[in-house]
Amino acid sequence: MQPNHAMLTRTPARFSPTLLALACASLSPIGYAAPLATHAVILSPDTQPTSHSTAEHRTPAHTNTTPSPIEPSKTNLPDTQSPEAELPTLVITANRSGTNLKHTPASISKININSIEDKRATFVGQLLNNVAGVYTNDLGNEQHMMSIRQPINTAAVYQYLEDGLSIRPVGMFNHNALYELNLAGIAGIEILRGPASSLYGSNAVGGTINFLTQAPSTIPSAEIGLQSSSEGFRRLDVSASDTFDSAIGEHGVRLSAYASQRGSSWQQHAESEKQSLTLRHDWTLSDQTQLKNILTYNHLYTDMTGGLNTDDFSTRKGYSYQTFTHREVTASRLSSQLSHQWTPAQHTQATLYYRDNQTDQNPSYNIRTNLDANRQPTGTYSSKITENSFQSYGLDLQHRMTQDQVTWVFGLLAEHTPTQARTTDIHVQRDPTSLRYIGFDRRGLLRDFAVDIRNHAVYGQADWAILPTLHLVGGARYDHIRYQYRNHLTPSSTTGAADESRHYRTVSPKLGIIWNINPQLDLYSNYAQGFVPPEVSSLYGANLQVPNLTEATFDNVDLGLRFSSVDRRVQGEITLYRLDGKDELINYTLPNNRREPRNAGQTRHQGVELGGRWSIHPQYQQSLKLSATLAEHEYRDYRPSESTNFSGNTIPNAPKVIGSVEYQIQPIPALQLSIEGQYLDHYWLNDANSVRYDGHTLLHLRANYRRAAYELYGQILNATNKHYADSSSFSNNQASYTPAAPRTYLVGLRYYFGE
Repeated sequence: MQPNHAMLTRTPARFSPTLLALACASLSPIGYAAPLATHAVILSPDTQPTSHSTAEHRTPAHTNTTPSPIEPSKTNLPDTQSPEAELPTLVITANRSGTNLKHTPASISKININSIEDKRATFVGQLLNNVAGVYTNDLGNEQHMMSIRQPINTAAVYQYLEDGLSIRPVGMFNHNALYELNLAGIAGIEILRGPASSLYGSNAVGGTINFLTQAPSTIPSAEIGLQSSSEGFRRLDVSASDTFDSAIGEHGVRLSAYASQRGSSWQQHAESEKQSLTLRHDWTLSDQTQLKNILTYNHLYTDMTGGLNTDDFSTRKGYSYQTFTHREVTASRLSSQLSHQWTPAQHTQATLYYRDNQTDQNPSYNIRTNLDANRQPTGTYSSKITENSFQSYGLDLQHRMTQDQVTWVFGLLAEHTPTQARTTDIHVQRDPTSLRYIGFDRRGLLRDFAVDIRNHAVYGQADWAILPTLHLVGGARYDHIRYQYRNHLTPSSTTGAADESRHYRTVSPKLGIIWNINPQLDLYSNYAQGFVPPEVSSLYGANLQVPNLTEATFDNVDLGLRFSSVDRRVQGEITLYRLDGKDELINYTLPNNRREPRNAGQTRHQGVELGGRWSIHPQYQQSLKLSATLAEHEYRDYRPSESTNFSGNTIPNAPKVIGSVEYQIQPIPALQLSIEGQYLDHYWLNDANSVRYDGHTLLHLRANYRRAAYELYGQILNATNKHYADSSSFSNNQASYTPAAPRTYLVGLRYYFGE
């Protein structure tokens, strides 16, 4: 048996030489060199939902808000006490370029820099969970699962973008992918609910989340921050930015980075460390031409705590059965975007990008009980160590033009992603008294293969202003996806199938209409289709024959109303939706008890999403934010074996009600206080709907004090010390719960350099 210290040996953080060379080239002022991302314009309120106008936009003394060469200033927002002076709210994600929200028939919300600064989030879910229709659970150390018009699960039904570019390629979805982002380098987040495959291709089904990077400041500025919590968490943040002239144009540079560590805490086997860095370079070559380069690097090492059975969850809240399970991720991305304004009505941008990703893990979820020929437990345990990596090379061309009453967006995408995967079989030892998995022995190489993924796409969208108050928006995207599989081992039922290739071709349409009834009311409706091709892991498992899988498709219909009071003190949005999925992937159990993936599932997801903000009174800047979701998630056709039929049942991990409410007040100009409540309804844990989790209600308190160059903040998370589960599951006739953190105290200090 290997000793535990050997099991936890960490590999050095990997930084690709190719990526480093491209980074140096792209940041060189000599000429155009490497990849890029979509230009981010943020002119929106700091809360969700996005509505006609902005709530008051706080401009802290420490924040430089002069417009950058490429991005308009966020302080171009008007004073909400003067509604007649308002500028339109712009959104990017709904059509891949800045568009007036009043012309956008889609359910979209925004989180801007004010909310990000106020929350000082250590986990992205602390921001997203205030958005109507969105819930992100916390699996510890930035690991997570998502729910947008879907149950809380690991399904590949979301697109995660950084400045409009997917952070992962088709076929390589990871439900934890948001730990591959640097939240310290983000200036805003847009959440588009429902399918967006007509613009972003595969997996954009439940929702698309676009993280917009911070633009450089126009004067020298820097900041440093420290924070620490009672959970054993510590973090150091640094950033620096400036814009300067040169003989070949104006250059803006911003560096945003942090390093965090979680040590001993209330929970066993839960340590982690992360390093994140974002370097952005904006180069204004002329009034019509700009170049934007972005380098992002993230490295995460985390223990994987796993879940507990019902008794241990109730009585041993910080206990873990794990001693060696872990995950290590190194994710780097480089993009370079050249944009040119030909005329006031025509704009073109070309984006080159590169991704480099390595994920090595000995995960807790792979540990299983061995069964004999009669499917009875043998008292022994097995697991698998996995190593996965990919490198992506891509080009995205896009042209926008306005002709009479129609604005067109056309685009082409070409992407090539070589992937590599290895799986090692291990025998796991477990102590029968403590129930801990105490060690493992390697038994041999199970899988060693590569898949070459190519994705070519063409897309287009038109916005027709039928009347000044009536817009019709339609579009479609054609995707051609090819997987070329190569097995480096002799094919077998253990090592996988022989070499092969397969193609997927899909057209994804959308059509929407929006009516600006009056300045306070917008009514819209939207139809969109999304698709999910088979993942590499589903196709190329330990089977001698590759399963004949096709794409799952999802049809969605929205009906929404955006509203505000005349004085803009009340703003909100309510959306009704229905999302139907067919040919969804299920694990089908054969008569010989073997399982195989099949396209045999049909589901229905429908509900109401409500979000709003009430600016109660300008005195003390009092405000109330609300988000709520009422939803049903049902199996319409689900037969996982010849003798089992769960059709008509509620899908597991699908709470009917999710909501949050937050009250903010500034008793003095330098101090902001907030109290936030979050509610998660009960949900079923199993397909038979016989075991359930009872849900929970949480309370969070926050205070931010800003004076001159200093900011001091504190938080009490889970202030009532509620014992609850961040995630729950059911397998082998047993429920498993992942304990959430008890009451946690967090304090932080930041200092700002510059004017």
